[in-house]
Amino acid sequence: MLETRSISRRFGRTLALDRVDFQARPGEIHALIGENGAGKSTLVSIIAGRLAADSGQVLLDGAALRAGVSAAALRRARIAAVYQSPMLFERMTWEENLALGGFGAGASPRELDAVAARARQIAAASGFDLPPPRALVADCSVAERVRLEIVRALSFEPRVLILDEPTSLLAPAELKIFLDALGRLRAAGRIVVLVTHKLAEALAVADRITVMRRGRVVATMPAADTGEAELARLMIGALPGAPARPPRDPDPAAAPALALAGVTLVREGRRVLDEISLTVRPGEIVGLAGVDGNGQAELVEAIAGAVKLDSGGIAPAPGGASVAVIPQHRDRDGLVLEMTLWENLLLAAPLRARLAPRGFIASRAARRFCAGLLDRFAIRAAAGSACAAGALSGGNRQRLGVARALAGAPRVIVAHDICRGLDLGAAAQVRRGLAEFAAAGGAVLLISTDLDELLECCGRLLVIVRGRVREAPAADRDPERLGLLMAGAAA
Repeated sequence: MLETRSISRRFGRTLALDRVDFQARPGEIHALIGENGAGKSTLVSIIAGRLAADSGQVLLDGAALRAGVSAAALRRARIAAVYQSPMLFERMTWEENLALGGFGAGASPRELDAVAARARQIAAASGFDLPPPRALVADCSVAERVRLEIVRALSFEPRVLILDEPTSLLAPAELKIFLDALGRLRAAGRIVVLVTHKLAEALAVADRITVMRRGRVVATMPAADTGEAELARLMIGALPGAPARPPRDPDPAAAPALALAGVTLVREGRRVLDEISLTVRPGEIVGLAGVDGNGQAELVEAIAGAVKLDSGGIAPAPGGASVAVIPQHRDRDGLVLEMTLWENLLLAAPLRARLAPRGFIASRAARRFCAGLLDRFAIRAAAGSACAAGALSGGNRQRLGVARALAGAPRVIVAHDICRGLDLGAAAQVRRGLAEFAAAGGAVLLISTDLDELLECCGRLLVIVRGRVREAPAADRDPERLGLLMAGAAA
């Protein structure tokens, strides 16, 4: 049995874990759920030896595990973990990363071909595609990085596998195969701890579910004995508000707020964006579905003005204040983690114009403005606006990026996987914010791998496959058909 006894951990004034008891049994998938900041990631980091607890113990088969043990010691104990943010060296190839991290038994950094062959074997069994040979991690999508971390963890044939939000970027077909793979680990007597915000996923795959709230365990129960409504109440104290509703059809005669015409981008001889044409009108939320890595990140870069197009045009001109971008990779592209929250707000040109008039920062006004956003978007920060962005939980960082985009009053918001890592209540709040923005005349391009999110929030739906975009017919507005289109099926 894997067990924690009375685990507590503080970060400054924040009590992240408060005497947490948790047990997971062999041959069990145990889901760990809770809202952002509930302490889930802190708990699994302590179990995996990445963090030390202030008090309490972690035990495996009754023997206490020592915090801060080496990666090799954890491998010998056959404990493997996959975290929310992939931990890979960007300027190395993915094969080098796997070998350097200790890939399976006896792997050597010099045996890259053998590492690659074994990785592709594990990936195929798990339903994953891996990047091209010798691709740099810097050129891999976020989903590809997550897949690499999962493959590395599985290479050790772990007795205990800890997965912190591993499925948020998997395509529907990949998700089914991956969950089946978890079922095989359970059948082999392994312990699987699955941290997730997806209640339906937890209910479908887990044997038992533990709910955390504000650093404490509030319930542990068999998955068969509960449902989504009860779990939501335990997580956030109440059911989330009404879902976001797509705004009414916009005026077809209205001029587009965002228009792309024949946008083409070539990298290393390959068209990553292939003559993309699309429009988003005021009052409209247009969804773009696709398996991650099919050109979505490059499309966001093009709209943001971060890359030079090979052909085509975008209106309004990229890089202007009228378009706000919420990137997929919040830590790398969205925030400067060492800066305070109010300093991160000033990275947005519209807010800088408001809070730094004539080039001089009105720091007191910026702090007050930031404090209002923290309250409005329920962003939990122990030190308020003076808190460093890196001290926030992943979900709170995401909400900060959303708050900054909406506060700048743009005409268009381009949001990429906006609810990845957000709990049920936070995701509902963010989606309502987008719906209200569109209802007030804003235009939204919502890029997501979450089909339920797109179906809930969007009017028109587009699908991107290998850099090409086409509109999904109204008859295809169901997850199964959209999943086939994302995989490249004919319309």
